[in-house]
Amino acid sequence: MDFGRIIKSLSLRQIAAITLKVISSPLLFYCFVKATKKCVSMCDKRFGKAHHKNNKANAYRHALWNMAIAQQCIKKGKTLSVSLAWAEEITNWHEKAFVNNPLETQMDLHNNKMGRLWFEEIQTVKPEKLDYDIMDQYLMEKLENAKKVTKADLQKNAFGVHLVFIEAF
Repeated sequence: MDFGRIIKSLSLRQIAAITLKVISSPLLFYCFVKATKKCVSMCDKRFGKAHHKNNKANAYRHALWNMAIAQQCIKKGKTLSVSLAWAEEITNWHEKAFVNNPLETQMDLHNNKMGRLWFEEIQTVKPEKLDYDIMDQYLMEKLENAKKVTKADLQKNAFGVHLVFIEAF
């Protein structure tokens, strides 16, 4: 992941916003960067570049990304609630900073939310065993029931508790 290229693509306003996040929460921002790199690496290995499209691989990536951010925060001594709140804050910021069409944004926000929800579920049951292999296995099972969504689903906000995607592979 080329963070230099990403920073160059940001507007001054976006750079100011991300700088404020770094200054106000350097440890949490470090967790975000580390989790993002791990998540992209895992997705590249499993899906190649397919996870950059609006498909099931992308749904998996967004859920894993939120789980990974929360996991990294917990490893640094943060509570579950702080970790999940940070994952939500930073990934919501990302969706606002890198604007997609409304359906893509809604899909990404939903899959992010599902990752946090499922992370909390697993963390509550097996906190000592939660690692990337467990998260990967869990999400691959969830991917089997992923739902294709349409603009009509967006209007109804009818995504349920599934990973969602727009395009098939």
